[in-house]
Amino acid sequence: MIFIINFIIITLMILLSVAFYTIMERKILGYIQLRKGPNKV
Repeated sequence: MIFIINFIIITLMILLSVAFYTIMERKILGYIQLRKGPNKV
């Protein structure tokens, strides 16, 4: 029983860290690009 709970907690932590990493990566890539809108040159 303890093994199952441990496994679920570890899986949740891995999924959360992957999701957080993906969000941070997208934000950093967005900041690197910083493209202007279509009506600004």
